[in-house]
Amino acid sequence: MRVKQAVKHFALLSMVAVAVSACSSTETIEEQPTQAPVAVEPMIVEPLIQEPVIEEQKEVSAVINNGVIEIPVLKDAQIFAEFSDKLPAVINYFTQSTEAQVINFYQQAFGEADSQERKRDRLTLQYQKGEEMMRVVISQQDKKRQVDIIIESKS
Repeated sequence: MRVKQAVKHFALLSMVAVAVSACSSTETIEEQPTQAPVAVEPMIVEPLIQEPVIEEQKEVSAVINNGVIEIPVLKDAQIFAEFSDKLPAVINYFTQSTEAQVINFYQQAFGEADSQERKRDRLTLQYQKGEEMMRVVISQQDKKRQVDIIIESKS
């Protein structure tokens, strides 16, 4: 223990000795010639004119509200599958509503369909609003309609 202390003291004394010798060995400082004063012209400060920032208005999402995906469904929907925690989101349900009522409901929710196609007794409606693309598939299942909604991001 004493050896460590002695080494510390020796190192400290060495550093002090080097510092003192460095200070005492400096040569005399020559006087630097003084520079003539520089005339400073007055500066004119003009106020900064900010142009109004025009924010690009984004279309409001039809299904995403504060980060929560809310897929609209009919009141009598019997949901049998839902995956709506992130995009692409899917919800599948049965309803007693007619095909025309389902079409009208989603027309109210998403606006006019961009396209409509019937294949193998299934009607597919395509919608696009904001950054989302919505696909509604309506098919007959016994005495009910099955409605499948798929929401995807455009990008």
